[in-house]
Amino acid sequence: MTTFSRRSILVSLPLLGVAACAPPPTTAAMVPDLPPGLAPAPAFRNAISVGTVTIGPDSGTPWNSAVAPEQVRDATVQALAGAGLGAASGGRYRLDGTLQQLERPYAGFAMTVTATIAWRLVDAASGAVVYSKVLKSLGTATLDDAVDNGPRLRIADQRAVRANLQQLVQDLAALPAR
Repeated sequence: MTTFSRRSILVSLPLLGVAACAPPPTTAAMVPDLPPGLAPAPAFRNAISVGTVTIGPDSGTPWNSAVAPEQVRDATVQALAGAGLGAASGGRYRLDGTLQQLERPYAGFAMTVTATIAWRLVDAASGAVVYSKVLKSLGTATLDDAVDNGPRLRIADQRAVRANLQQLVQDLAALPAR
């Protein structure tokens, strides 16, 4: 083997390793596109602060996703702000979420992930529950999205969370005036 061949191999091996790594998940990929004309009741406009987004006790193994609870929380903040529901801090209402389950396939050409998140909206002053619902949503990624299983699964994870947030925002925007 010539010196040039050995050098070429040594230079290309790290590059192949980098190319095989999936890019990290992004919060922006989880923020839903909101339908036009979304008009929340005046009591909820710019009045909802996001509290915590946590992992429930039953989601141990499935939550091996690269999507972290902090990213889901940040995407929730952005989605609420985009819908005219979000308050930066100290809102009249507090929204908390618990990821109950993230069903993920091990492999496949089209990977579909199911995200089950329990959402709870409470009146910050009285503690009264205003909205409490478990939302289940799907996200699918195909070979058109990514050839490797890792990136395809990450994309499906993000899409499942985005669909869950879209359903949440639509539910909150439809709450009756208080």
